[in-house]
Amino acid sequence: MQHVSPESAVKHADLIAVASQGAGAVSGTSFDTKGLGDVIASLRSGTNQATGTLDVAWEDSDDNASFAALLDNSAVQVKFTQVTTATDNANYRILLREGSHRRYIRPVGTVGTAACVYGVDVEGYSPQRSEQADGESAFQTIYSAKTTTTT
Repeated sequence: MQHVSPESAVKHADLIAVASQGAGAVSGTSFDTKGLGDVIASLRSGTNQATGTLDVAWEDSDDNASFAALLDNSAVQVKFTQVTTATDNANYRILLREGSHRRYIRPVGTVGTAACVYGVDVEGYSPQRSEQADGESAFQTIYSAKTTTTT
């Protein structure tokens, strides 16, 4: 469900609800970025089972039907750092700059070998709150450190 806060011009949505996911891929709910500036994507990682790995990449679409890998300026797919048992129980964030993606975005989480607990959400900001300075990267990891998380 997407929520818009008029006081702060913020739109928030949970795209993959926090839950334990077994091996395989899960496509998250899409997020409509129309009228928004920058988007902050957050990965909330809980505990991975032994040998469990988690990769969360991003896709985008013009029509909310045909999605393709979201690529950065170097043609590399935009994704969070892989989460392993050594880096689980943490929060990770990526900044998706306005204009760096098509209208709709969604995460795709892929769990390898053993179950992992995780969820993905986004916050979009009005263009007035997210003016981009010249020379800044379109995609930027703004926080990627191991911290305690509650799930």
